[in-house]
Amino acid sequence: MSGPLVINEINLENLGEVKLKIYQEYLMEKLKVLFPNTDVRTEWDAMRDERALNIYSPRVDVAVGPFATHQRHELDYNEMFRLSSIRDFVERLITYNRDNLYRYGDFVEAGAYENVIYQNLNARCFMAIEIENKVSRKHLMGGAINASALGRLGVVIPWTDDKLKAFVRLVRYLHYLKEADKNTFNTTNMLIVTKEQFHTALSDVIMG
Repeated sequence: MSGPLVINEINLENLGEVKLKIYQEYLMEKLKVLFPNTDVRTEWDAMRDERALNIYSPRVDVAVGPFATHQRHELDYNEMFRLSSIRDFVERLITYNRDNLYRYGDFVEAGAYENVIYQNLNARCFMAIEIENKVSRKHLMGGAINASALGRLGVVIPWTDDKLKAFVRLVRYLHYLKEADKNTFNTTNMLIVTKEQFHTALSDVIMG
């Protein structure tokens, strides 16, 4: 029987004991391997250049550029999706997201690859990742919306099973609002992926 999965000597079964900052740094370093020619940052201040507008400026836990702070990078993102390694990685995340959504029934239809990658054309970064642990459901909703709104791909990583369930319930709630013709938020480009799934997807592509 295999032992617990270990990431660079970080035991995934005991990540609750590891500070979020360490996990953010781990993700950044691994993503730099997959995106060698792209800026990858932790605690990215998404609206730093809009201070004069006096608007809310979220900090994204981990973000993959290029960052569209002064110009759009829609065509650059399109080109990135054409790279086989990135496409493979994204397809794996989409599959995991589908599995997680359907874990509690098929009320929400998970987005297919083409729908997911072309949902948020005027994104501010290629991928925005939010890691949620000890936060309220209102904060969890804010993290999910930030990831989806800022990233061409928005990824939310629930730290625990109860946070995974909360994310799925959130997506189902927003889908219900749409079905009921009420104001809602489109989460097609938001992928719910556990830390184990994200690690597996990265490792399979990097090592493959």
